[in-house]
Amino acid sequence: MFGNRLHELESVLFQLEDVHPHVARLLRELSDINGALDEALIVAITDVRGVITYVNRQFCEMSQYKAEELIGQTHRIVNSGYHSKAFFRDMWRTIARGQVWRGEIRNRAKDGTYYWVDTIIVPCLNAKGKPYQYISFRNVVTRRKEVEERLQTLLATMPDLVAFLDGEGRLLQANDALLHFVGLDRDMYRGRSIEELLSAEVSGKALLRDLKRGMDEAWELKTSQIGESWISAKEDESPRVFQRTLVPVIEVDGRKSGLVALYRDVTEQKKMEWFLRRADKISAIAEMAAGIAHEIRNPIAAIRWSLEAMALRFPEAKKELSAMTDELARVDSIVGELLVLAKPTDAQFEAVRVVDVLEVVCLLLQSQARKQKVNIQVDIQDRDLAVFGQPNHLKQLFLNLMKNALEAMQEGGKLQIELKTSQQDYVTISIADDGPGIPPEVLPRLGEPFFTTKPNGTGLGLMTCHKIVRDHGGSLHIANRKPHGTHVEVRLPILKDGMLKRSGKCASGNEVSIEALAAGGRSEAWGHGKMRA
Repeated sequence: MFGNRLHELESVLFQLEDVHPHVARLLRELSDINGALDEALIVAITDVRGVITYVNRQFCEMSQYKAEELIGQTHRIVNSGYHSKAFFRDMWRTIARGQVWRGEIRNRAKDGTYYWVDTIIVPCLNAKGKPYQYISFRNVVTRRKEVEERLQTLLATMPDLVAFLDGEGRLLQANDALLHFVGLDRDMYRGRSIEELLSAEVSGKALLRDLKRGMDEAWELKTSQIGESWISAKEDESPRVFQRTLVPVIEVDGRKSGLVALYRDVTEQKKMEWFLRRADKISAIAEMAAGIAHEIRNPIAAIRWSLEAMALRFPEAKKELSAMTDELARVDSIVGELLVLAKPTDAQFEAVRVVDVLEVVCLLLQSQARKQKVNIQVDIQDRDLAVFGQPNHLKQLFLNLMKNALEAMQEGGKLQIELKTSQQDYVTISIADDGPGIPPEVLPRLGEPFFTTKPNGTGLGLMTCHKIVRDHGGSLHIANRKPHGTHVEVRLPILKDGMLKRSGKCASGNEVSIEALAAGGRSEAWGHGKMRA
């Protein structure tokens, strides 16, 4: 049929040309087709047991075996070990039923190199419909497979979430990052629509729903869609910001052919943008505060003194005058926060041991914590961790953050404070509460001037915290906890010249004793790294 058999066929044709010219012409056409196949494809014939009975020149060149080395062997001689036994069982079951099998196989040549072949195996059937031999046609696709493998490696290592869908919205390919985020098994997602996956037991349904909405819009508009989405991997996790890019593939006749989806996590980038926007607003507020704060404070003091004097002269109006005095005190407090924003960033900086500041703040808040039935737990990994900063500003920073945490736990709970070092030579102070958490739509606005969710809030507390952290060269991040509560993380550059030795006195000059912290019968273990209030 192929190779040497062509010579036999040509001899027969020569004898038939004079006797049966029509038959000879048909046989010559068949000979030409067979010759073309022999040149273009890798061809092999096996019996029903898989023993090779014929190979063409292309097979020998690709496998680097001679024909006599292959005849009488099975294809195990070129088996690379890449495919599973189940793969070949499926192939044999298919062709044994008399059906054509198609697939891609990685083989190994005689010198140990590998090559990929796109394979079609055709059973030859006898009069009873049973296979008596198999003919395989193979086309080398090594280069394409190498490109695909490099693409697969690239997709597997990409932190972005990537998916390829067909024109019906069924998933064809997804990288490991997306499968892990959504909670999909590698063997269950191929060929399934978004609707089918949404009805399955997967964790990342928020992303699938977002992909479905964006996919429909991209196909309807027939153009790439770029946007941002807040998406949680799980229902009880804080959402993250993803930049979504959807590229529809449209045929010439307008039919939907497929879609490429890419989700990039830009949460940290957004945090930096929000931080810089807040910094700009803080700078503007600081300039305003520098010009008016002092001028406001003097008249306020005069008015308060006058109201206190009037309260003595007119006892019957004491209630109204007291309310006015309280409001003036609130105004004075706002002005005080504005003054903090207006102060130069490098004023009176010194070496500050962080644990000393935390001890003072815990002492100031112990009464409120006890009243609200809140346990303050402090975990100190190293008492000598120090930063270069302004003691009073750091005290105000932690006081504001811990007061916010206490106010979120009106029905009691646990306030966890942790002090440790991070890998980038930073001191990390974590403040975690058991409150209800923060609505996702509110998180990006925290720290904006005059934005507050408290009935009597000024919207300057967190803004001041951001200013203090920025002046100290650090960062401040706020996020929700699982299953509820809020987690605040402050990172400040560690003091490069070493750590302060414990002296029993905080950097602000206030004496803080272990006995004072333990007053009131509370258990205390600052010396061992933990304290309960």
